Amino acid sequence: MIDIDKLNENQQMAVKHVDGPCMVLAGPGSGKTRVITYRIVNMVMNEGIPPTRILAISFTKASSIEMKNRALSICNDFRMNKVTFGTFHAVFFRILRKFERLNLNSILDEKLKRFSIKGILKSLNVENGEDDELVGQVINEISYVKNELMDKADFESEVLTKDEFINTYNMYENYKDEIKKIDFDDMLIRTYYLLQNNPDVLNIVRSVYKYILIDEFQDINRVQFEVIKLIAEPENNIFVVGDEDQSIYGFRGARPDFLLQFKNYFKDSKEVRLDINYRSKSEIIGTANRLIDKNENRYNKVIKCNQEEKGTVEYLTPKDSEDEAIQIAKDIIERVKEDYVEYDDFAVIYRTNLQSRALVDVFMDMRIPFVIRDSVVTIYDHWAAKDILSYLKLVIDPDSNEDWIRIINKPFRYISRESINSVKDEKYFLNALITKCNLHQKQVKTITDLEIDLSYLKSLEPKNAISFIRTTLDYDKYILDYCMNRKIKPNGLIEILNEIESSSSNFKTIGEYLSHIEKVKEELQENQKNKEVNGVIFTTMHSAKGLEFDNVYIIGTNEGTIPHEKSYDIEDEDKKNDQIEEERRLMYVAITRAKNRLCISCPQNKYGKKVSISRFKNEMEDPLNSELKQINIRDKIY
Repeated sequence: MIDIDKLNENQQMAVKHVDGPCMVLAGPGSGKTRVITYRIVNMVMNEGIPPTRILAISFTKASSIEMKNRALSICNDFRMNKVTFGTFHAVFFRILRKFERLNLNSILDEKLKRFSIKGILKSLNVENGEDDELVGQVINEISYVKNELMDKADFESEVLTKDEFINTYNMYENYKDEIKKIDFDDMLIRTYYLLQNNPDVLNIVRSVYKYILIDEFQDINRVQFEVIKLIAEPENNIFVVGDEDQSIYGFRGARPDFLLQFKNYFKDSKEVRLDINYRSKSEIIGTANRLIDKNENRYNKVIKCNQEEKGTVEYLTPKDSEDEAIQIAKDIIERVKEDYVEYDDFAVIYRTNLQSRALVDVFMDMRIPFVIRDSVVTIYDHWAAKDILSYLKLVIDPDSNEDWIRIINKPFRYISRESINSVKDEKYFLNALITKCNLHQKQVKTITDLEIDLSYLKSLEPKNAISFIRTTLDYDKYILDYCMNRKIKPNGLIEILNEIESSSSNFKTIGEYLSHIEKVKEELQENQKNKEVNGVIFTTMHSAKGLEFDNVYIIGTNEGTIPHEKSYDIEDEDKKNDQIEEERRLMYVAITRAKNRLCISCPQNKYGKKVSISRFKNEMEDPLNSELKQINIRDKIY
């Protein structure tokens, strides 16, 4: 027997549920993992259910291991080892191993996958196709199409033309067929079609997995949901735990509507609400409730606080992102000194990785240790940034053929690929182009003009030099033409250029600026190796999910950043509303990471232009809808 008296009333109700469908709506910090593990132990020890008939699915390997360890710690019973704990990919691959005779050698290595996509883009002559960021975006888009069970012809790529995307998709599928490999997305697709088309196999799987538990159900995508639905029928002993207010992975195909419509898919399902937050102080919970209350596509629920202390919610209005980083850095130093707290008690949370640039610069200068949660891809690694930096490097080293090749046709200077390849190893690249490639007089003029312009750049400070490259040398026009040809929006690429220009503003010479970039890259590589260091946590809102910190700073709370401009730059009103609601959920997730103190920063300027405070800031200060309904005529309101 296990003792569940220490759980609250609703937690106990969820733990005691055995047969039939059950949906547990678990707010942030409400003890959902505890409920799942206690329920598994209760089923085995108190209800006599064979552990081999229980399937417990998590979205990450780490949370799956944690779930198993916590179940073992509750009862210390070896039978817990016989429960199937795993991610969707691990569980589905187990099915494929048994029925399709696949093994670990059948899986395409992720590095080889990236290499193959890069090769395909190059063979299709996709501009900037060798850039790692572009390759990553294409991989994500192919994954999205598969997980949604979409027809690739119906998908609108944000980085490739329609034909480029379809050709890349088809060539990648052919490549895998030739080498007889599958990737992680195929694990899901293949399992779906296997179970859908083979009733005998489906019945065997159903007989093994009689009871299914799924954590973070709001993050489930279409193909995962369809497979689970197939396995769960007809008894539907499915127990899901999730929170539609924390569904933030729409770009991966996560569908909160599967949680919102759970009772339509699984008739007579039980609903349990875990609405007591054990993590955050009351002011923080109140702020989060007022914000998320503005979403319409959600269950009507208000999270309660378990703590009497109020905690603090503060607001900053720095001049810009540089001033924002400096104010936060100084505040952390002061609090570490005065309150004897550790650096890792602090987290800075942002909407996009781009925002970490100013933080990294300032914290390095002020020697404050920090740890970046996400994989380190700096702004300087983006292909557009690399183009700008190649211009600057040629000012310092005009013999760098690699940089000449990178920028010679950005903007287009009518130099053919054959001409470039014929002189790529020559010592004086430009001179070789002119003397050995039989160029037209107009082509020669564009090259000599470029030489003159680069010699002029030597006299400029980095910020002015970058501005000159963007305007006088027409690099911004090249970006706009590039986007128009691909039928993609230029906003993201222009923001990269703005951030690069902003990053150079504190340096007097191009040499100093380039040295700084190398220093940043080295520091971040070291940072990535040493994750155990005691430092301030830098993380995106997406990566912050599941974490908690005593002190949280949310930066860049402006229109266009959060909510991100791409969420309202949409013509379809329904899609626009869906995107704004996901942005609001992102902000909600960020707020609910804070335990004691929350600081929300709203810079007044961005890239030298005035920006407005995020609509979310006002929403955090508005009363709840339920409170508004209680107001009557002649009531006094304070």
